Amino acid sequence: MAHGIEKFVKVAPAVWPGDSLNIQPGDLSFFAPLGAGGFPAPSCFHRASAAMVSAAMWTRRGVPPSGFHPRSAHPFSGSPITEAEGGTVYFGKRPARADVEAMLRLIGVHGHQTNYAAFLQESTSPEDHYLIQMRIVTDSALEFVFRTRDEPEGRALRQQSLPICDVIWRFIEWFTAENAAGRYSVDGALGGDGDCACESLAFGFMVENSSFGIYRIWTRAWLVTK
Repeated sequence: MAHGIEKFVKVAPAVWPGDSLNIQPGDLSFFAPLGAGGFPAPSCFHRASAAMVSAAMWTRRGVPPSGFHPRSAHPFSGSPITEAEGGTVYFGKRPARADVEAMLRLIGVHGHQTNYAAFLQESTSPEDHYLIQMRIVTDSALEFVFRTRDEPEGRALRQQSLPICDVIWRFIEWFTAENAAGRYSVDGALGGDGDCACESLAFGFMVENSSFGIYRIWTRAWLVTK
């Protein structure tokens, strides 16, 4: 479904062109591992619905094998072992652009890059706790994390007109404006009654992999209660 995002970013198909891949970069049900190294095994990816494993299970004396390791939901053990920056941030619908750009720098986003693929997915259930999400995968992540080949069709999909930091801001700006105009509603997303508990637009941002550059941004609802 078109949402207007396509006006400022080229959206890639869910199935990447060319050879079949163990994990598709457009399959947003899987989360990429942390770290860097050789090609990650499929077991390093995990589904959002699956229980997140402890990072200690994937390390020996604190050094992850091959440099990649799955993430943990724990705020301490879930921090990246081989990366200084990363994490997930939640924020409201009217942030200042300067604040967003400072946040992206602080958590290690490669915001200047224009060679990346963008994938879009819409929620199918309130249990997803997002409404629309966009995954950004840089060209190096496509090659070294997802093992895509450098072919003309794929190369065209990752040649973008705007750098990553601008696309993230435009995503926020677009849905904030659409929500204010009444064209994008989050009403009822969390079961609010419209009186004592009303939904309001908010966002989430995640660094899936800082070393190679994999990011997600999504719209979400939060309950404003009396």
